[in-house]
Amino acid sequence: MQNKFLFTTIFFCCTLIVQPAFPQSNSQADDPDSQIEVMVFGTFHFHHAPDYYDIMSSKQQKELKKILSSLADFKPTKIALEASYKDSATFDSLYDRYRTDSHTLISNERQQVGFRLADWLNHEKIYVVDYELAWPYQKVMSWAKENKPEFMDFYDKWKQDINSYEEKLYQNATLREHLLWLNSDPYRDRLKSLRMKRLELGAGSNFVGTKPISSSYERNLKIFANITKYAEAGDRIFVLFGASHGYFLREFVRMHPDMKLVQVSEYL
Repeated sequence: MQNKFLFTTIFFCCTLIVQPAFPQSNSQADDPDSQIEVMVFGTFHFHHAPDYYDIMSSKQQKELKKILSSLADFKPTKIALEASYKDSATFDSLYDRYRTDSHTLISNERQQVGFRLADWLNHEKIYVVDYELAWPYQKVMSWAKENKPEFMDFYDKWKQDINSYEEKLYQNATLREHLLWLNSDPYRDRLKSLRMKRLELGAGSNFVGTKPISSSYERNLKIFANITKYAEAGDRIFVLFGASHGYFLREFVRMHPDMKLVQVSEYL
C-alpha cells in the first residue's frame, strides 16, 4: 500500500514538473482599447454594372449619400481600397486632387465610396492594398469541357441562377439592399458551392480544380498582409473590395489575434 502511495505521489509531482509554463498572452485582443476593428465591405464594381444602371444618376447618388452617412458611423480611422499596392503614390495623388477640387470622381466604387468616405471623415490619405495575381480560369474551364462535362452542366446552371438573381437586384432592389445581399451568408454560400464543386476537377491526377482557389487564397493572403502593414492598435479599418474577396478577408480577420470583425449589417 505504501509503495502504491509513493508511486502515485512521484507520478503526480513529475506531471507538475513537465507541464509547460505558457507565457501570458500579449495579444491586443486582451485589451479592447487597442484591438483593431475591421469591416470588410463587399461590393459590385459600379463601372461594370449593366448599361441601364447608372451609379451617377441622381437617384443612386441620393441613396449612396445615405449609405456613406451610415458607414461614417463606424468611424473608420483608415480606409483600404482594391487598387494595386504598387500604385500607392498614384492613388495618394488622385485623392489629394479630389480633396482640393481638381479631380472629378468617376463611377467606380473606389472613388464613389472610398474617396468620398475618407474625405467625409477628413482623412489625409487612403490605403491601396490589392495584390494582382493571375487567375487560371480559362485553363480550368477548358479542362472541364474536355474531361468533366457534368461540371459544365453544374456551372452553367449556377451562373444562370446567380446572374438572374443579380439582374433582379439591379432592376428592383435599392442600392442598400443590393449591398446587403453581397455581404450576406447566402451570397457567400453560393460562391462556396462553386469553389467546392470545382475542386473535383482533376482530383487524384492533375488537381487542376484546386488551382483557382489556391490562387485566390494566395492573392487574398497578400492583400490581408498589406492591410496588416498599415494596421495599428486601436484602428478601425474599412476595407472596400469586390464581394468575392469577402469570404477570404473576413476569415483572415477572424483568425488574427489582434483583430475583431465588424459586420456590415451593423452599419448599413
